[in-house]
Amino acid sequence: MGRKMKYDDKLLFIMDRACGVFAKKGFHQSSVRDVAAATGTSPAGLYYYFESKEELLHLILGDCLSSLLDRIEAEAVGITDPAGRLRAIVRTHLDHFKNKKREMRVLSHEWQALSGTFGAEIRELMRAYVRIVSDTLEEISPGRTREEIRVSTFGLLGMLSWVDQWYRTDQDIPLNLVAEQFSSIFLGGFSVEGSGSGQASDSPDDQPTQEWKKKNSASSILSGPGF
Repeated sequence: MGRKMKYDDKLLFIMDRACGVFAKKGFHQSSVRDVAAATGTSPAGLYYYFESKEELLHLILGDCLSSLLDRIEAEAVGITDPAGRLRAIVRTHLDHFKNKKREMRVLSHEWQALSGTFGAEIRELMRAYVRIVSDTLEEISPGRTREEIRVSTFGLLGMLSWVDQWYRTDQDIPLNLVAEQFSSIFLGGFSVEGSGSGQASDSPDDQPTQEWKKKNSASSILSGPGF
């Protein structure tokens, strides 16, 4: 048992330092020697804990996603009001990002580097997250089509994932307020007066949009009444 605890502590240390390397250099541009240098461990010593660089990435992403799902299940899934549940999901995701910025960055950028069983296991965790969001959105607006729910689910998850690209603690509002704003935009709509967004356009480029609006005038998410 003592050796197992020591092994776990050492592996977590390696995962943390490797995550920093992958976040900075990218997975494909990083080598096991880079990880060895960051951990102060020989390359041969690293292979005691994992068999390949891909397995190391799998461990990092699996831990990041599993802990995020555990938090969402604990803090959001039990909320009976679906709109309140969605707010809790958004809030939990961004709080997880605040605590695990490098892990979430590596998850966003490098998950497709995994193949075989490693990739399948990560995709299954991602699908579990998608199902939670999708089911919640369907409860909020049961009249939506499956296609609309799919678009809205990935739109919300994309919005959350992209925070890593622009958020700066010294320039932007606190993440808990970002979570409130994201939830309000998604649930209530975002009205921009004077944009002319409500006016029809004769531009050929806008014809597909105009045709879609004719088919379903209630399809807008970010303008009008919201989801």
